[in-house]
Formats: sequence, C-alpha cells, structure tokens
Amino acid sequence: KLLTPNTISIYDYEDYASSSLAQSSSSLSSSSILTSSQTSQSVPSILDLTPAEETLIQLIWAVRNKYSPRTTIRIAGGWVRDKLIYGKETPSRDVDLVLSDISGREFAEFVGRYVEEENERTLKKGHDDGMDHHREDDDDGEDDNGMVSKNDIISIEQPNDNKGHAADALQTASLLINNFEVDFCRLRYEKYSKHSRIPVSTRIATVVEDAWRRDLTINCLYYNLGSNQVEDFTECGIRDLILQQIDTPKAPLKTLLEDPTRILRAIRFAAQLSFDISLELLSAARDDRVREALRGKVSRDAIGKSIDEMLGTRARDPCRGIQLLMATNLIDVVFPLGDDGEYNCGNNDDAAILYNVGLEYLSRTQSLVTRIFVSSPELEWDIGKRRFLWYAAFLKPVYELMPAGGDSNKKRKQESSFYRLLDVSLKRPKVDVQSIESILKGVEPIQKMILEEVNDNIDAIQSAIQSGARLADVSPQSSQWKDLSDQRWRMYSTLKPIGAMWKEALILAFALSRKDIQDCVDKYKDLIILIEDQLQLKSILLEKSNKPTPLLNGSEIRQRALRGHIDGRGFRRVMEAMEEWQIRNIICHDFQGVDDDDERNRTETQLIDYLVTAFPEYASDTMSR
Repeated sequence: KLLTPNTISIYDYEDYASSSLAQSSSSLSSSSILTSSQTSQSVPSILDLTPAEETLIQLIWAVRNKYSPRTTIRIAGGWVRDKLIYGKETPSRDVDLVLSDISGREFAEFVGRYVEEENERTLKKGHDDGMDHHREDDDDGEDDNGMVSKNDIISIEQPNDNKGHAADALQTASLLINNFEVDFCRLRYEKYSKHSRIPVSTRIATVVEDAWRRDLTINCLYYNLGSNQVEDFTECGIRDLILQQIDTPKAPLKTLLEDPTRILRAIRFAAQLSFDISLELLSAARDDRVREALRGKVSRDAIGKSIDEMLGTRARDPCRGIQLLMATNLIDVVFPLGDDGEYNCGNNDDAAILYNVGLEYLSRTQSLVTRIFVSSPELEWDIGKRRFLWYAAFLKPVYELMPAGGDSNKKRKQESSFYRLLDVSLKRPKVDVQSIESILKGVEPIQKMILEEVNDNIDAIQSAIQSGARLADVSPQSSQWKDLSDQRWRMYSTLKPIGAMWKEALILAFALSRKDIQDCVDKYKDLIILIEDQLQLKSILLEKSNKPTPLLNGSEIRQRALRGHIDGRGFRRVMEAMEEWQIRNIICHDFQGVDDDDERNRTETQLIDYLVTAFPEYASDTMSR
C-alpha cells in the first residue's frame, strides 16, 4: 500500500521538520497488535504466529530442550518489528535468533543433528510397523508425522561476514528452514574505531548490551521463545513503533559516525514503513562529519545495496527516501553527478535542479501507481519490477542528459552520467541497468503513438476500446478485423523494443504526460485490457525473444515461396514482413507439437501466398508448390 507524499520543490531540514510528512497518517496494519494508547511498558505478551512460524519455533525449542536446555533463545530485530506492525500479514521471512550461552554455529549443528535423528527414528518406526514413510515431502514442508524434513534445511554454513568480527565464541550460522532464512548468533557487544565501520573488537554480551549496540530502536526488540514475551530493553522500540518514527538507541551522531550506513538504513526503513525520522537523528545526519564518514568508510557496493533496498519491493514510499536524502544533504554523496563519477558536481545548482525534477517525476509516478492499483487491485503487475520504475522515474532527468548519439556510441554511452551513476556509483548489475534503460527508452515512443492527442492513432485506439471486441473472435473478412489487426501491429511495433518492461514504461509515460491523474488511471486500465485481452499481446511481449517464432525458416522460404535471388537486405525485409503477417494473424508459434496437419498446412500456404504477393521480384522462379 503506497502512501502518496506531498511534493515540495526544495527539501532541506526546515522543510522536512515542518512539512506534513512529519505528521503522516497511521501506517500500522489493521492486524497490528499495537495501539496508540500503549507505552513501552505495555508490551503485548504473545505474537500472532502463522502455522509455519509456530512449526519453526517448535523445532527450535525442541532442539534447545534436547541439546542446550539452559540456553535462552530470542528472535531479534526485523521479524519482531514486522510482527508488531503487520501481525499475521508480516512479509518477513528472515528470522534472527540470538543465543545466550552458545555460538550460532554450534546450535545450528544441533538443529541438523536433531532433524537427522528424528527422521531416522521415524523411518525405523515406519519400518517396524510395516509402513513406508520414506516418500517425497508435501508442499507444506512437513512429512506425515509433522516433523521438519532434513530436505527442508538447505544448508548449514558459516556465512561470509563482511565486517570480519566472527570470533570463535561468536560464530554465526545460517539455515534455510521451510522457506525461512534463519540466522543463529550469540549475544554480543561491539567496539568501533574512528576510521572504520568495522568493529575493532567484539565480546560476549548480556541481552541489554546486545540491544544497545543495535542500529535503530525499532530493531532493538526481542521475542523470548521461553516466556512468549516481547522484550524492549531500550524502552524506546515500542514507543517509536507507535509514534511511527525512526531513531537510534544511543546518541545519534555517535551511532552514525561508528557506522555511516546506519543513516541509509534509517532512510530505507522510513521509505519501507512510511515512518518519519526523528529530528535529533535528522540533525545528526546533516553533520559534515557524517557526510565525510559516508564517503570515506563506506564502499560504493554498500551504498548501492542500501539504495536498492530503499527502492525495493517492500518500499511503501520511495519518495520519502529521496526526500530524506535531500533533507540530510546526502543526495549528492549517494547519487554523484560529477563528470568523473565522484561526489562533486561541477555545478551544484544544476545538480539540485536534476534532483528536484527527478523527485517530482518520482512523486507523480508513485501517486499514479497508488491510484491505479488501489482502485483496481485485479490488475496484474509484477511487483519485482517496481524498483526499476522508481529508478527510471527519478533518474529520467539524468538520462535526458545523455549526449546526442550516445545511444549508438557504446563508449559515449558508458561515459554518460546516467551509466556512471548506475554502474560505477550504485554498482547495479548489468541486467538492472538494461531494465531501467528499457523503461526510459520506451517513454517517448509510447507518448507519440498512444498518448499524444494530435496522433491519428488515438481515434483508432479509442474505437477499439469502445468496441470491446477481441481480434480472435472477429471474422477475418470484416472491416473490424482489419482495424484490430492494424492496431495489434502498431501496438506490437511500439512495445516490442521495450520488452517485458512495457507496463512500467506505460505508467511512466502517463505520469510524465501532465494529464489529469484520474484520466490517466482510466486510460491505463483501458489500454491494459486492449493490449492484453482484445489484441492478445500479453504472452508475446513477456517472452524472452519478444517476437513470434518464424513460421518458415530461411531454407523453407527459398524452397517453397521465393526462389529468386534474395540478397541480405532483401531477406531481412522478407523476415520482417513474415513477422508482421504472423502478428496481424495472431500466429505466434511454429506449430511444433500441434497434431492438426491440415491447420498447419493451411496456415503455411496462406503465408506463402502472402510472401509471393508482397515480393514478386523474388518470386520470379517460384514453381508450383
């Protein structure tokens, strides 16, 4: 559920502090067990667990009772936060277990041993009873006896620790159990140096020390598996969840200087949860020392990962994230626009304009997405592509700075600010850059072909929408079939270069059109029905090849249709004509696996007749077929 932000032209500390963003409406789920009347001492005793969560906790508790009965086990951090906010609706599949007196790796090994022993016992009992219990697991992740199968524990491993502080007594481990990513670690305390965000030392800690070392108050909450209690040792976590604010347990400036990525995490959670950042944390983030620490201590990979999460699938309010980067004066550190790809832009005023225009584009796009999918939840949209749309909207002004001819000149293209920003500064993988570029490339063709009022095609589109007719249901001899066939080819030609990102490009084109937002919502719905249902282009636009399989290959064309001499350019024209014929006639397969030989032969004959008619210069030697 996306919340529409209020757009302000220039964002600074005072703007944010006084804006309506600082008094946003409640974003707690209807199933949340928190209420505004609760205090940090009024902590709910039992969380609303799903059956899968109950099974996981029962397994962990059984392992504890068998191998380490004195260990206190708690779930810490994000899972507890999300359970309190969303209740059973929680999207979190990451479970962080903290252990009082045993290393994470040792306990994870106990889990593996327990599952193995229980399965052996079950199999032996089944054998003694004359029953066959050795079978494939059900989809629910449990076997007939309710035990977790060892096949559901994908790995037991010591993960790569990019902070390098896993001492023997504090070894961590990760398991995948019934689609939950479970991390095991021991309670710990960390000490940082002035020049690095990597802790210089760690030691075993009490649960209170473990709580106070954490980054944000809303992540300092624990769920005690023994007492079934939510524990808030900083006495700030529950309060800040109710206030819907992001804050740090310790002094904000000290916290950020220890590890500057914490401000990026704070902004990410503000965007993800539609929370505010406390004014104390916001003020600390604007300190020049934090800015320099973010430059000097944090790798571009870490910054890129944080921004990708800020714009990710769980972000309710990506605009808020960009606004906060501006409010903290960190926007140019995260999105550097200098010619050298570093932090200093040649003209700060020009950079500010680009950031603000990008924010305006993002705000329009986010508002439109909210209106479309709240009013029509039945419309399909791949949520995994959402972040590409947010990137494209915000970076549209930067993309427009690409030098003339840059699209065809690979070197100039790679040296542009747009590509250096995504590739060098944010370390986005090539496939992400291509997806974002596909959206941006598609905006102008869509606007020209589908949205511009002066376009002759607009009337044809509107007529097709009003008719509601499906091309497959209309007689090929009718004028309506020709109109729909023409429309199918125009739509396909416009959307084919965009590929699987065509819906995102369509949304962005509408958002940038400055049309009335309700008119955009209505027209988007109509176009989706036209393209996917009436013209039946949904599957072909999602396919990797993004075009129909040729009904005839090159040798078949030469043997059965066009026996005259065809040069390379001419053959390319023939293949393009065959593609158009197949699109117009809704023939997007090659009849492999089709038993109806008569249908295949009839269709191929129609195609051959079309090619002979369309290319008489190549058909001079055509013999009877």
